[in-house]
Amino acid sequence: MKMWKMLGCLALLCVIICGCVAMGNGTRVDAADGAPEQSAPSENESSPPTQAQRPTKTESESGGTTVDKTYSEGLRYRSNGDGTCAVAGVGSCTAACILIPPQSPAGDTVTEILPYAFSGSIVGAIEIPSSVRVLSAESFAGCTRLAYLQISASNGSFLESDGALYSKDGRVLLYCPPGRSGSSLVLHANLTRVAAGAFAACSDLQTVTFQGSIARWQAVTVGDDNEALYAASLRFTAE
Repeated sequence: MKMWKMLGCLALLCVIICGCVAMGNGTRVDAADGAPEQSAPSENESSPPTQAQRPTKTESESGGTTVDKTYSEGLRYRSNGDGTCAVAGVGSCTAACILIPPQSPAGDTVTEILPYAFSGSIVGAIEIPSSVRVLSAESFAGCTRLAYLQISASNGSFLESDGALYSKDGRVLLYCPPGRSGSSLVLHANLTRVAAGAFAACSDLQTVTFQGSIARWQAVTVGDDNEALYAASLRFTAE
């Protein structure tokens, strides 16, 4: 009799265990069925841009159309109190490629880059908007990895030529990035002055070509702290 009772208890226990398992499976299926279906975005859809990727409409330099451009966020600015401001530091921006916006988050027009604004950062490339009118070699001091500068074609104060930064008329060479690609440099044809510190960190520079004669080169004013320029082999395109 005891044996039959024991067998009955075991059978009842098996039924209870099977029932619990079945209920658990049913619960998991119901939860999955109730969850909203997430379909992959179509070709015409894209995920909302994050704060660091927010696009900004800008005027195309090749025409009158507009293009999307993502400006760097987190930069630190110093307001001039007159509706303009200066880039004062990298702030919380950790990007290696910095696109300076023409306006700060506060709405001030960015017209200047202060000395040592990017010092100690990992920045390798900087795009300067048309609004910037004041900067110097010291603006990029301490940027040991900086290799590329891009100047807006509509900037009325500066231009880029063979990787170096010049005044708009090409007469003053203001800065040569230390990480610039290549060991040779062709100077702008209008060059009359090299600013102090323009080649301060250009240790890889080996050959410099001046588009003119030796006599004309002797009339070019070269500021202090440009030993790398003197150490390079200087070539001339005219006798």
